[in-house]
Amino acid sequence: MPTILIKNVPEDTLKELKRLKVELGCKTWADLLSELTTSCETASVDAEQKRRMRKGADGLLSLRSKVTAKWEGTTTVLEETRRTKRHESS
Repeated sequence: MPTILIKNVPEDTLKELKRLKVELGCKTWADLLSELTTSCETASVDAEQKRRMRKGADGLLSLRSKVTAKWEGTTTVLEETRRTKRHESS
């Protein structure tokens, strides 16, 4: 059987692969590769789910820009902390 040679793999990725190899009970790297590529668990996304995910992502991005715009003013962290504490005590 040919040997699988993997080069330039980050150390953390290699550790994760080794963990998976033990967890899945694979004796060889080829067994692990076979297990990972023939997994029966697949997920499919239909057009409606994809549209809803895109809408959610767009909403999050617009919220991010609104928050960023608010913080881009002359407000300092100290002023914002004081404002927040006044709001919490009310």
